[in-house]
Amino acid sequence: MKKQPFRHLFACSIAIVLCLGTALAQNVTGSITGQVTDPTGALVTGARVTATNVATGVKTSSKTNAAGVYTIRYLPIGTYTIEVDAEGFAASQATPFALDIDQTAKVNVQLQLATTATTMQVTEEVHPILDTTDATLGNTLTTNEIQNIPLNGRNFSSLTLFQPGAIDTDPTGMTGNNAIERNTYNSGIAAINGNREQENNYTIEGADDNEPQNNLIGYNPAPDAIAELRVVSANADASYGNANGGQVVTILKSGTNNFHGSAYDLLEDSIFDANSWGNGLAYCADCNPPTPASPITKYTQNIFGGTLGGPIVKNKFFFFVDYEGIRYHKAQPLEETSVLTPAMLKGDFSALTAA
Repeated sequence: MKKQPFRHLFACSIAIVLCLGTALAQNVTGSITGQVTDPTGALVTGARVTATNVATGVKTSSKTNAAGVYTIRYLPIGTYTIEVDAEGFAASQATPFALDIDQTAKVNVQLQLATTATTMQVTEEVHPILDTTDATLGNTLTTNEIQNIPLNGRNFSSLTLFQPGAIDTDPTGMTGNNAIERNTYNSGIAAINGNREQENNYTIEGADDNEPQNNLIGYNPAPDAIAELRVVSANADASYGNANGGQVVTILKSGTNNFHGSAYDLLEDSIFDANSWGNGLAYCADCNPPTPASPITKYTQNIFGGTLGGPIVKNKFFFFVDYEGIRYHKAQPLEETSVLTPAMLKGDFSALTAA
């Protein structure tokens, strides 16, 4: 046996987020809209509506129009509260609610009249939001769900199998070595709604993540760095395109007002793992003489890394970094190779015809 040269592969991404209310791509942000009324149901115009990101403290404001409607667009995914202020009314605040990728949350607010020289705060409870105006079919996995799903091989592409209509014709491909750095074969990609694996479209933070030669995945982010993953399987809106299969939208984590992070280490080794099914095909108890199964291939694969995020300037400037390192080596049988003898190098090939 001989060992292959030691290989060191690593992936590292750095995200520094400056939250100034800038507009991001539509398919990686969310929106909040609704109508503001008074106690009688009459429309309230010119009311200031402020959406606050609970994790970062970043505020984004808008005002109601003549129809009492407000809209706040291009909000990063996360948990938000809504506060409404209008002259002559008590300030009203909605309880925190989650805003997902490409979601339009509808939050209506009814204001109460303010008492003399006092301002009363009314808390509105926001129930799970059902968007009846969007025909898009898809499934969204949040940070908590991603952290609690076991991913053998740490292949983020395995998360797409939780989408109805997604299948994998080669289950070992979803968890194999092709998850290192990037997918190099379609066995590591799910087929959605009967389409070929190459028909999917992958994006990270709105940027293209497709490997152009075979239209596979260009880069595999570490699952610990993913904040949310959405698979749109049908009726995608105009902000998506370039695919007949699934639209796989990945959003990375960002910094918050609190320091947070993680550390992990996944070790796969021939000492701990069972032999493969393929090696067992050689076993034949009825043969004469019996042939034993092929021994397990000697290998070691270690995937380790960590994440760290936090504030640089509270409520304004944040950072998030992640690192993933990979150590992989395996052994393989020695190969016999024929080379020219000294006589052959001089033009004497008589040894080939010798009895």
